[in-house]
Amino acid sequence: MEKTNIDQKDVDNIIQNYVDEKYPNRVKDYHNALKKQKKVMIQSVEDITFIDNNLMWQDTNINTELKLNRLELKVYCRKLHFANRKDWRVPLFSEMISLVNYTKTDPASIDKIEYIKPTKYWTATSSVLEKKKKWFVDFKYGTSGVDSDLIRHNIRCVRNVSMKEGEY
Repeated sequence: MEKTNIDQKDVDNIIQNYVDEKYPNRVKDYHNALKKQKKVMIQSVEDITFIDNNLMWQDTNINTELKLNRLELKVYCRKLHFANRKDWRVPLFSEMISLVNYTKTDPASIDKIEYIKPTKYWTATSSVLEKKKKWFVDFKYGTSGVDSDLIRHNIRCVRNVSMKEGEY
């Protein structure tokens, strides 16, 4: 039997084709969101992100329009090429909750966020008691809770910001 060389791009394509076949309706929203985001002409990084506590947050209309389950969100953030960066990820609970302003409601968010809905946003943090559930932050009143990985909530990706001068 002859060995075949497979690189990461081949693996990504195989996974993408499998997910497209198995979950065509769910993945359709993901693909449309990526296409829409690529088509939008962006004038500056500051118009599409904000930095808080050494984290750069995605901040576009996608954050108010797109709802994904946890599997879709994880893939979305990993594949996101946004603001000239490719190192986006799903935020931890402690990071997402830092965006809550408890003196406000509907939405209960810090002023830096332009695109936010008063609804639930996923985090990467698993429930200690229920492993198949992840934490969310609800920006209606600044509450939080856990939900099944299959439930769809709004999304917001994040990346760490370098502390080196001239880098972000």
